[in-house]
Amino acid sequence: MNKLDFLIEYLLKENEEITVEKMPTKIEDKKNLWRSLCNIREAKPISNKYIQIEKEYLQEELKNKSITKVEDIKPISVNIKESNLQNKDKICLWKGDITTLKIDSIVNAANSRGLRLFCSLP
Repeated sequence: MNKLDFLIEYLLKENEEITVEKMPTKIEDKKNLWRSLCNIREAKPISNKYIQIEKEYLQEELKNKSITKVEDIKPISVNIKESNLQNKDKICLWKGDITTLKIDSIVNAANSRGLRLFCSLP
């Protein structure tokens, strides 16, 4: 059994309420099933064996991805010449798989409108 099959089987055995009528055979379908099972899994302890196999699987997946270096991401000023946006030479917008970025930090507003997080102080 390969690592991805193990991960899927483990999560299915862990939650008997979930049934899969026909196990996928295509790798992309298996990846989608595994991600779905991870997304709906209750937050609770998991076995060290699962964690180890998941780590190995993800490391293998990462080896097959091309890495995007910060130098390859151009600031807004490169694409938008006519703008009064402040710091346009320092702000970069990039769309893609964030696990492939070789950078120091990522800012995520964590809401659908792309706005900063708001909180009120007492």
